[in-house]
Amino acid sequence: MTPLGDLLNTRLTGARRYDRIAGYFRASLLDVAGEALETVGQVRIVCNGELDANDVAVAKAARDGGAAVAKALVSRWQAGEEKLDALLRRDRYVRLHRLLSTKRLQVRVVAQDRGGVFVHGKAGVIEAADGSTHAFIGSVNDSVNGWRHSYELLWEDSTPEAAAWVQAEFDHFWDQGVDLPDAVVRHIGALAQRTDYASVEDARENLAPAVLADRPVYRAGQLLRPWQKRFVQTCLDDAAIHGKARFLLADDVGLGKTLSMAAAALVLSVKHGGSVLILAPATLTWQWQAELKDMLGIPAAVWSTTKKQWIDPDGYEASPKGEIGFAARCPYRFGIMSTGLIVNGDEAGERGLLRDMRFGVIVLDEAHKARAVRTGKDGNRTGENNLLAFMERAAANSGSVLLGTATPIQLDPVELWDLANLLQQGAPQVLGKGATDWRRDHCIDFLTGERPWPRNPEARWALLKEPMPPRAEHRVFRDIRNDAGLADSVLSGPRFDNLLMDAKAGLDENFETLAGEHNPIIRRIVRRTRPMLEAKGLLPRIAVINHPRPEDALPASLFEGEGLHMGAAFREAYDAAERFCRRYAAERPGTGFLKTILLRRIGSSPAAGLATARALLEKGEAGIAEAEMGDAEAVGGNAKSLGDDERALLRAVIECLETVVTAPDPKVEVIVTYLRERGWLESHGAILFSQYRTTAEWVADALGEAFPGEPVALYAGGSASYVARGGVRQTVQRDEIKAAVQRGDIRLLAATDAACEGLNLQRLGAQVNVDLPWNPSRLEQRKGRVQRIGQARPEIHVVNLRYAGTVEDDVYAALSQRLGGIFAALGQLPDGFEDDWVDAVLKGRDAVRHFPTRERIDRPPMELRYARDIADDEGLDWEYTTKVIAERDLEEFLRKGW
Repeated sequence: MTPLGDLLNTRLTGARRYDRIAGYFRASLLDVAGEALETVGQVRIVCNGELDANDVAVAKAARDGGAAVAKALVSRWQAGEEKLDALLRRDRYVRLHRLLSTKRLQVRVVAQDRGGVFVHGKAGVIEAADGSTHAFIGSVNDSVNGWRHSYELLWEDSTPEAAAWVQAEFDHFWDQGVDLPDAVVRHIGALAQRTDYASVEDARENLAPAVLADRPVYRAGQLLRPWQKRFVQTCLDDAAIHGKARFLLADDVGLGKTLSMAAAALVLSVKHGGSVLILAPATLTWQWQAELKDMLGIPAAVWSTTKKQWIDPDGYEASPKGEIGFAARCPYRFGIMSTGLIVNGDEAGERGLLRDMRFGVIVLDEAHKARAVRTGKDGNRTGENNLLAFMERAAANSGSVLLGTATPIQLDPVELWDLANLLQQGAPQVLGKGATDWRRDHCIDFLTGERPWPRNPEARWALLKEPMPPRAEHRVFRDIRNDAGLADSVLSGPRFDNLLMDAKAGLDENFETLAGEHNPIIRRIVRRTRPMLEAKGLLPRIAVINHPRPEDALPASLFEGEGLHMGAAFREAYDAAERFCRRYAAERPGTGFLKTILLRRIGSSPAAGLATARALLEKGEAGIAEAEMGDAEAVGGNAKSLGDDERALLRAVIECLETVVTAPDPKVEVIVTYLRERGWLESHGAILFSQYRTTAEWVADALGEAFPGEPVALYAGGSASYVARGGVRQTVQRDEIKAAVQRGDIRLLAATDAACEGLNLQRLGAQVNVDLPWNPSRLEQRKGRVQRIGQARPEIHVVNLRYAGTVEDDVYAALSQRLGGIFAALGQLPDGFEDDWVDAVLKGRDAVRHFPTRERIDRPPMELRYARDIADDEGLDWEYTTKVIAERDLEEFLRKGW
């Protein structure tokens, strides 16, 4: 019995040519064949790069491999290579890089085709120096263990016929493949040289790559997208000049604002030190925690609004229970809190504890909820809500402040100025420190066109003079700063009379561009739209086919109009729930989300409605799972105990739903029809989204019964994820589920919204919205899980399910009629839509049916600025850095509490 490594090296030494079909492109083969390969005249390897067919199509169209494809391959390579392994066997990376860069070794990668064929066979042809050939076929793993230690079967044949047969197989896949992009070669070279900084402090001059290049977002087979990296760099540039970064990120829904802000917060925190406070609506706090851990490896604690304690990333208690004073002492550097504590809290609670603390970075998600009050004459500001008041005070005391919202304008463009003015607190570089026009809210009229730009040259310069942008923004500012010897940190430019003639001419010639794209408001609001990124080739154009459609030929008995049929018991339960919600809200002003929670859950599924009604009856507010509470107003409400009438209504709901949950459900029947009768399980696979874990689990159980031989996964926050098959459940980590979906081992995935960020499911081609969120913009976030780079299909299928006669049915029907389709319009509605919707629900069903919608939302004129340069990542090749912060050093930094 001959060691396979010895056999291979013997055959390869001095050979003319070596053509090989491999399983995966990995460096480990060089452990046994590296030296021999360097003696071969030509080496060609064709392998599986875990690409989808669309990746290869794109790469063939662009001879350099295509930037997006190259980066996808880099991330997949990095996902398969262990950091310690790269260190211990660095010599093989050096040899591999040398062979690839000199073209002695050529590699092509092939895709899994649309029929599901995955190239995993191993075979090769070696042509010796004397012209003789040796062909082999065998299931040898492409690893040092496979070649040296495993018992493997390898068939070898030196006849010309055998060589010709294997050569034909190789040529077939070689022609299908795409050349390994130079980016992968460059990355291998970087790994060959990668080392750790001696400390966190030593890395601060090259911070972004040192911090981010070794984060899980790369090791998990993903990458920070170009526009995300550009936002991080924009924040770093601002902080380098002024010592702090102040920006509002207003990207379209589904473009990864959470990861963009989280990455920026991480880098800024490492750069300047200090603790990080993240404020988000209650349901999003857990989503933030999961994404920080899964994508960036950041251990963050969430403050439990009900238990009054910090909860660590694994769901364990991280501080004493009920000790409100610990709200100011997060055990980790990153702490996450619900904005409801600020909106509805008081000075004796968390709001008062945090108000005067100094944070290194503050992140406010859903920033549009920080609102000014304008009840004065001509709409003048007369006050602010609790969230805006808190943020203005906190910003004045703290370092960097990052605001996030896809819809900064809710009702009036002046809201843009309110958010810019928030950023101004403690940071005069935002709007200036003098008595400029930008310090008063009427300046927003310039951006809307209600107030024309001045014609007088001196008045024009006054609008640009303070705060004057840094020299890198435009050649006019560069020339003025150079002429006057002003550093970028100097906020005020020279007097108009002191400008040189060339500078005045430049101002006159470029004023429209300078005023429109470089004014203080626009400079602080970073906005990238999906069409903008599609036009630049950074996102794919993938069609969305919405269902149900008439041509789907679904059983008519399941429907009432466009909604699904509710039986008599279900209808009775829903009507009782409506009466309960109106009574509950009337008795408890300010209870926010809780006043409609029962309606939302019943509209999701009878199982969720039943669980909620039972919890409310037994424990009131305390019975609602905190991870599913809802928006920022879910906490701090009136905890008044339930009255007799309210308890009677809940009992009526429970009695009806107990009969409903045992009967077949139309949502489940529709889903099974698409999967089985329309063949979606085999051709597409599906992810099924719900806002609530109860519903997601209900759907997963139903699919397990319908398809007993098929593995069904639940992808949820905390430790709730599992895979079930044949009635047997196995608790697993989310990363394991993601990997199984990418391999094609799992084709049915039920998921909650709280866990969906960072989830790449381009392997799947269908999405089912089991329920429709009361904030319609979140549908875009769900769709973004499958409509993304790497999706091999030119179109995806989306099913939207709702029960007839519910609030969701009334409102979504009205929106579809008026706006021409959910996915064409709902992503552009303001998030405040949900608040108005709740008000309409509580007024009665007629108010819901006639719910007012706006067909056009005014937008700030910022697209030109950010379409030009803010979305690319030129010069930001962080994944190719050769030096990073040691894992232990960064972990130690992040585990230092407030």
